[in-house]
Amino acid sequence: MRRFCSSLLPVLVAGLVLFAGCDSGGGVPDDLGASTAVTSSAESDVVLGEGEGPYTFDLSISDPGFKDVPVDIAVDPSGGATLGEDILFPADTTIRFPESATSGNSRSIDIPIVDDESIEDNETAGFTLSIPDSVDAELSGTTSLALTIENDDFFEVFADAEGLTPSSGDTDAHCLVQRSNGEVVFFNSNDGGIFSYDNGLTTERSASNLNSDISAETNTIDRCDGVAKDNNENVYFLFRSSENSSGTDYVYKLPASGSPAVLGSEEGLNGVAHNNGTVYLAGVAFDGAPEDGFFSVNDTDEGQSLSTVVTGAVDLVRLDVDSNGNLYSFSGEFGGSGRNQKIVRVTDPSSSPTIEEFADPYGAGSPLVAGQGDNIGDIDIVNRNGEEFLVVFNGSFQATDGEQWASIRIADQSIDLLFNRSQLVSNTPAGDFVSGFTEPVAVNDDGEVFVASRAASFGGEYYLAKVADMLP
Repeated sequence: MRRFCSSLLPVLVAGLVLFAGCDSGGGVPDDLGASTAVTSSAESDVVLGEGEGPYTFDLSISDPGFKDVPVDIAVDPSGGATLGEDILFPADTTIRFPESATSGNSRSIDIPIVDDESIEDNETAGFTLSIPDSVDAELSGTTSLALTIENDDFFEVFADAEGLTPSSGDTDAHCLVQRSNGEVVFFNSNDGGIFSYDNGLTTERSASNLNSDISAETNTIDRCDGVAKDNNENVYFLFRSSENSSGTDYVYKLPASGSPAVLGSEEGLNGVAHNNGTVYLAGVAFDGAPEDGFFSVNDTDEGQSLSTVVTGAVDLVRLDVDSNGNLYSFSGEFGGSGRNQKIVRVTDPSSSPTIEEFADPYGAGSPLVAGQGDNIGDIDIVNRNGEEFLVVFNGSFQATDGEQWASIRIADQSIDLLFNRSQLVSNTPAGDFVSGFTEPVAVNDDGEVFVASRAASFGGEYYLAKVADMLP
């Protein structure tokens, strides 16, 4: 319905008597809305994260003059943003100020942004505002808007090759674990020492000191078969020498303060975890362990013999423990008893331990791709927003886009792909990726995943990547 003034004044135009309308002040304009204008408050360039939308701006009208004023908004998604998937906005739309509009009326425009779980490059959509030529009205303010969506699933180089290079010049990093202060601790197999990185490289234990600590081994320590950390920031490694044909692993404690200790040794160990004063170990008989199964030592005494926790037909690699004290490990190709290529769990390991199948990482519907051998090269348990997850590194050569990182929810064993090698490489400003041969991943309860790329001789660069906001 058309509005009317409280008093209409006659105007003589070409012998006809017309009645003039009101402007925003309630007076009588002498131009019948000839100065109609729409002003946009939009910014010309806007950058928002996926979870920061919607982007909102206003259109306001002045001197409308009793006429319908349409403002067309055309959308150009050629910058990569997909309408309906990344941005919930129609391809083209029209915002109308009706004849009843008064000067100063405004319309709010929302451009909703979808917070999806896919990993993408930054995406842009262009928005162009216009008023049809047939309408006598001006358009001012920003008439061309570029809205860029930054992917919140975020990759960065935490430490590059230069930052990781020790005085020896022999760069490498694997067997990763993160302390609560943020520094990532790792073993450098090329140098032979233990280092940490946080805004710079720190020598935790030099190669010569490490070899002196493990005096029972006459050959050079150059392999790490597992790593764990306790709540007091002590770090536990499984070290050995590739020159030792027996493959003896040494359970090595690097304390937060004080002198290192060798808690025990055994052949064929392939994983280590810590819980409540106990260091748990995974062993494989084929590699020299007394049996296939789980073993333990306490976390203080030196030179211990291993105690058996529970044994069974399992081909174990990697190990971690949840908040209830249950152990998780991957049973590889020679697992037997139907446990080949399965993740197994040991319930109540300190009292009445039982081995059970926990999850099939390659079952129907899983995004993970199986190959042969010990594909799951790392398992880290993380508590995120009140839920616990296994974060696993899948080193299968059969995966189309290379190695895969995924989460397995402990509550229901649901599996989500976090990212793959191709996504890591395309989103990280470093050359290629070559995985560490043992435990190249560390995860914290903030959902940050640290990944080590090693062996630059294979075409990649040495670096530590940090990948954030990936967990479901």
